Amino acid sequence: MKTTKKAKYKTESKPKPDAPRPTSLMAPFWRSHDDVAPALATVQRVSFRNLVLDAARHGLPLLSLYFLNRSVPSYLLLAAFNLALGLMFIFVTTRDPTDMTTVDPRSRWPILRLADLLFTTLVLVVFAIPITAPLVALAFYFELFGNVDWQTVIFRKQFLMLAGGAALIAGGRALLAFDANVVVGTVGGSRHDAPVIGDIVEDRSRSKGAYAAQLTLIATFVALCYVMLTFGNAGYYALPIIYCLLLVFYDTRPDLARRIFPKLWR
Repeated sequence: MKTTKKAKYKTESKPKPDAPRPTSLMAPFWRSHDDVAPALATVQRVSFRNLVLDAARHGLPLLSLYFLNRSVPSYLLLAAFNLALGLMFIFVTTRDPTDMTTVDPRSRWPILRLADLLFTTLVLVVFAIPITAPLVALAFYFELFGNVDWQTVIFRKQFLMLAGGAALIAGGRALLAFDANVVVGTVGGSRHDAPVIGDIVEDRSRSKGAYAAQLTLIATFVALCYVMLTFGNAGYYALPIIYCLLLVFYDTRPDLARRIFPKLWR
């Protein structure tokens, strides 16, 4: 009676990859989370420099409201202009497959960097101004600005300085976003010498989510206008601060923000 011999060699089973560990919404924002499940939004590393710039830009309307002009129309106009800058920031920082990947080293000269900053800021302002108009028109709908002398509000020195400061910060953030996706090449080299950094398709998908986030903020701005009109001084001091913190949260942790409204931003 024959017995079946056991095979000398066993097929080694490949080890199963470790499942991604769940992450917490309270995870520190300075830590890189590469182990997050793909079903969740990608957690992005937050730059402290960008956090400071975003907080400064969103805090400028509060500076007008509480310390300088102490005017609700001036605050809401600055807040609307800030939202328009946010929309333009998303537009100019959304990459295209034809965008450059390599820059000339001479573009890093301080004088050219300053020229880039001023040009980028000018582009943002030119297109943000017409976007601001319909946002402020929503406040007109609530009859908040019925007796406001707009010429005095807009051409006030303090207002122009705050609006210019917000635009310069937005322009600087746009340049930082551009620098993060290009490599300094050689003089006279091709604009596409370096490989593409990251995934352009994924970046464009994130931009769609960012547009949806900005529209959510605009809707919140409309609600803010209504509440400040309806309740007057009762909601005057707390709500603008809460709204400012919300703006900073959307900019510094967009990955967490996308988890809050996943269906809306899909």
